[in-house]
Amino acid sequence: MTRISLIYNPSAGRQRGEILAASLCQSLSRRGFDAQAYPTGGPNDGTTLARNLASESDIVVAVGGDGTVNEVINGLAGSETVLGIVPAGTVNVLALELGLMPCSVERACDLIAQGKTVCLDLGRANNRRFALMLGAGIDALTVRNLDLQAKRRFRELAFIATGLAKGFASKPPAFLLRSEGRECRATFAVAGNCRLYANRLSLTPRADPTDGLLDLLVFTGGSRAALAAFWLGTPSGLHLHHPQVTYFRSKHAELVPLPEPEPGRSSGQTQPVWFQTDGELAGTLPVTVEIEPRALKVLVP
Repeated sequence: MTRISLIYNPSAGRQRGEILAASLCQSLSRRGFDAQAYPTGGPNDGTTLARNLASESDIVVAVGGDGTVNEVINGLAGSETVLGIVPAGTVNVLALELGLMPCSVERACDLIAQGKTVCLDLGRANNRRFALMLGAGIDALTVRNLDLQAKRRFRELAFIATGLAKGFASKPPAFLLRSEGRECRATFAVAGNCRLYANRLSLTPRADPTDGLLDLLVFTGGSRAALAAFWLGTPSGLHLHHPQVTYFRSKHAELVPLPEPEPGRSSGQTQPVWFQTDGELAGTLPVTVEIEPRALKVLVP
């Protein structure tokens, strides 16, 4: 009998996660699967649960948004256990990327029963895996300052509005990106494993999560006008033609802060530069990012 463990975020989708997980368990049990549901109780619970359940499960299903999915991915990385995704969050970017939207209990159970999988690449930022992207600089400040109510209501427009507001608030700190002989001084960079960035907004539209490469978008501008042109061009893809954007593919990159002191700091100190993975703050630079080809089997339509 196929053993399925469902890891769900009880608060996902305005408390929809728990109801959805219970319905999935009932439907899967009627179909002859051994299905059990496990709630998360706080940050990184999904990773711990997935790591503990991997050895005793054929499939681990993440029921929630991209944050829950990312935690489960970090718990399953390096195992042979298959990942299933049932989108139940405010924004379900990876589910959109993989064609899992719209979602219903019956469709999710059909997908699990069919058992079709694809081997996805995973990015690794220091010791943390990601499926969608790593972003550093203005990008991570946008995530850090994003209003959750605006995110639910306006989706990708909330990212653009916050990016513009925070980018205009003060001069963004610069950092250095090095990758396979290239060196760029940047204020914003994305290492994309997938096309989508926020809902249907795409910053790395040529990315393919099965090609063994990261798509690197590097923004070198520092003026308000340049930043406004970048963000306003993203919905139509015009950001790729911005004169201060560089776009290339690589397997590895290093992002390092530069010694540019902010007011009140002594000479030689660096202003912290934040980075995020899959839409969740992950820390400050430096960070080494690389690709892990075919690292995880994922159920797809």
